[in-house]
Amino acid sequence: MGSISIYAELLLNIRQITVLASLPTASCRNTTRFTLSQDRQTLSVLHDGQAMAVTLPAPVRAGCSPAVLPGSAMVLSIRLPIMDKVAETLLSENQTNPTKSLWSAISMAPTTRIACRICQTLLVTEQVKVWKDLPSENWAEMMDFWHCHKPDTDEPSAHKQDGTRKGYGAANSIRPVSATGLIDITSFLLMQEDCNIIVSEESTTLKSGKRQYTVNCPSCKQPVGVTADSDARIYKWNVCLQSNSRGGWEEYSAQKLISAQLLAMIESQGTQKFVIRSEIRENNTKALLIWVFTPNMYFSSTLTPKNPKQVMKIYYKIVQNPEELLEQQSLNIDELQLPIEVLQALHSDIKLSTQILPVPARKFQDWDVGLLER
Repeated sequence: MGSISIYAELLLNIRQITVLASLPTASCRNTTRFTLSQDRQTLSVLHDGQAMAVTLPAPVRAGCSPAVLPGSAMVLSIRLPIMDKVAETLLSENQTNPTKSLWSAISMAPTTRIACRICQTLLVTEQVKVWKDLPSENWAEMMDFWHCHKPDTDEPSAHKQDGTRKGYGAANSIRPVSATGLIDITSFLLMQEDCNIIVSEESTTLKSGKRQYTVNCPSCKQPVGVTADSDARIYKWNVCLQSNSRGGWEEYSAQKLISAQLLAMIESQGTQKFVIRSEIRENNTKALLIWVFTPNMYFSSTLTPKNPKQVMKIYYKIVQNPEELLEQQSLNIDELQLPIEVLQALHSDIKLSTQILPVPARKFQDWDVGLLER
């Protein structure tokens, strides 16, 4: 006989926890029951002599007693209201900082050390003394609205108004300078001369047609980023960071960093569907389509350690010909390009997260349902 598993998710907008308990045999009011701990945050399910408990995402409101409904079922579903004070605190925290940037310029200092995540070999030299945050990716699109007097162009009378002629835009990419590090949500952009890296001889072709080279750790030879010119882009998921010599090393998973990127895109562009695909042109025959259904959610499960966790709930599927999909729905779907190995790992992690959900909650129409760590 199998064991009991419990999945609980907190939806802050309705201030309720939805609990799904999967049982090895059909429920019965005489042998199945729910109990709450004294602090009202641990829920236990007892069934046919078995017991399983989970720490809920938030304490349950006083006076609420979960009960098993009449009838029999293999999956029990209940809703529990949470304490108002806890709901207000969580809502306030998320409204204050909805898209927290991980390792932004404000958290960096001249003493900050960036090292390979695998072997902790230093990748950024002590010459870098200044750190600056890069603007959001759609900064160029907004320049027409921000400027009273736009930057001078090389050809003032030209009718063509692409990024190069305007003097600003996507065609005029921001470049680092010596001793200064630039930071976006998922990477550090530095001059190669300020890095302790090895540039690979093998290159790939980007969607733009530009050649891009992998940069590796000089010690363990693991990939840590990419370069296309004299600069180097080091991905945050490949490194660890030490704020000072006495502090410990900290690191972030690719999932957390990609979630932060998606949240920033949702906030700036209002889109909740994303085509996530390889940045390499040859690998663009299929892509991962993600619909961020619930950007902020807390969940607990007996199948995962360290409960509760903050995640975004997503619907996802693999799509063919992503270029065609983007052309057809350019206003409804945004695009995120990732290194192929990160994209593959992301897809694997999302598929594993689906297994955490009870079977009835794993599908929505033709979408699979998953969780993305925040």
